[in-house]
Amino acid sequence: MRKNILMVAAVMMLVACGGQTKNAALDTDSTQVFEIPDTLNTAEAVTAFVEKFYKEWSGEDILNYDYAKQHITSNLLKYLADAYDYDCEGECLATWKFFYEGGGDVGELKSRQITARDENHVLVENKYVNYEYDVLLKVIKDGDAFKIDSLEQEKSEYIN
Repeated sequence: MRKNILMVAAVMMLVACGGQTKNAALDTDSTQVFEIPDTLNTAEAVTAFVEKFYKEWSGEDILNYDYAKQHITSNLLKYLADAYDYDCEGECLATWKFFYEGGGDVGELKSRQITARDENHVLVENKYVNYEYDVLLKVIKDGDAFKIDSLEQEKSEYIN
């Protein structure tokens, strides 16, 4: 029990202190990557990565493709490009899919719960004033860093 508390504290400190460092092998354009801490098991480290991803990328700036592209694989990049159903010039990505399905007013975010399902899958449960949206992210190891490889909507529901 004490070991788990210490591990959780270490994760929280890592997230709070900005657990990103440059990694030249993965970073040719000065992007930041989240390195995998040796002290955490994979499920804990994956959860910490996703928590940091959402904390640093606010829903108000979901069209910041540069941030998203730093943390996703080419597989997810293709999915987000294909999922963009609107007329658009240049690069357009359906990045809102991390936060909501799209097409309606979801209201203000009330809570976000991030839970590891296993060592590669993390469920993100978003609760808004009048909407609930759950998305399952598959996270893979890319060298010494994590990347989000797929995104699957699990729930999208307007509530009263």
